[in-house]
Amino acid sequence: MSRRRSGSAVPVILLTGYLGAGKTSLLNHLLRHPDARIGVVVNDFGDLNIDAGLVVGQVDEPFSISGGCICCLSDDTSLEDALSSLAKPRLGLDAIIVEASGFAEPLTLARMVTRMGHHRFHLGGVIDVVDATMHAATIDTESAPPMRYAATTLVLVNKLDQLPVADREAAVEAIGQRVHQRNPRLLVVGTSFGRLDPALIFDPGTGSAGETGETGETGESGESGGATEPIQAELPIRELIRQAYAESAQKDLEAQKGPDGEKDLEGESAPVHRHAQSVTVTGHGCADADAVLDLLEDLPAGVYRVKGSILVAESTRHRIYGAQAVGPNVYVSSAVPQETTWDSAVVVIGESFDEEAIRARLERALGNGSGSGGAERSGGVERLRHYLRLHS
Repeated sequence: MSRRRSGSAVPVILLTGYLGAGKTSLLNHLLRHPDARIGVVVNDFGDLNIDAGLVVGQVDEPFSISGGCICCLSDDTSLEDALSSLAKPRLGLDAIIVEASGFAEPLTLARMVTRMGHHRFHLGGVIDVVDATMHAATIDTESAPPMRYAATTLVLVNKLDQLPVADREAAVEAIGQRVHQRNPRLLVVGTSFGRLDPALIFDPGTGSAGETGETGETGESGESGGATEPIQAELPIRELIRQAYAESAQKDLEAQKGPDGEKDLEGESAPVHRHAQSVTVTGHGCADADAVLDLLEDLPAGVYRVKGSILVAESTRHRIYGAQAVGPNVYVSSAVPQETTWDSAVVVIGESFDEEAIRARLERALGNGSGSGGAERSGGVERLRHYLRLHS
């Protein structure tokens, strides 16, 4: 389950935020992850300060969308063409990131991507980067919170290093209170220099780069009907990237420690690189599809995304479905049986959520303990099919 099956939908992550909030810093940080293979779509690539070496080592070909702000294009065909090209199975990307103009509206952009794809790619979240020092003067200027948060799935409160240490937590909390007035389910994370654990938003290293050919050229056995040039998985620069990434994380940890090795709360250093929290639960026998979908449709506090596969009992057979959720967006697909020691498995990813409560809930949903699983309620299969039809 850890490796995305070649040919499955690639998550498209929308990166929005006011000019100067730190979108490019976040994008550079994600590109530096040693295991990630990311496709990038930007309004004007030439204006972005992305290290050319990282682009060569981490992405296939960056696409540049001309015509101004992506969400204001008179025809969104160019965006769909770019996403479709990057979603080709032979590229084996873990995710596609759309770095939007500072004037892009997240709600409009999210709607555009949602109606595209159809199993080639799907909306994998909307990250709005916020400048902790300028948010109230640039974005949140009205009595009501901005409408952009209706479509946003994660708010990254950036540039906390520019605030006194004693004020940082209060700044994140104040912004969180405002955005939760518009969208109570939004995850709000504070950071500096765009540092965000990629595991919170996608699965680094699961794209299977170079394993298969184009769609239609490769059968289930993985044999290609025509010769395709393999993607070079390792470039000389990647080892340097891997080393630099590890050294940066270590420096973050050391910067927060005083002479006695304890965390230094008085220093002006940047916050420690925060790591995503995750819980994995496996089950035997048929799962309760209703219980799983109840979780996906209303993610608990602190949970950002859920992914997994579940075995359910249909009228005449058992069937495996892939199921995932990011914020309010739920996706269901048909899954291929694999040799595992479990029948269902679900992974929950987020920050500061109640692990024990989530684990207990999933244990019940996946049939552990009761043994009845999918027999508990009858509407789950139809709900799964409904989501499957939405994206077929």
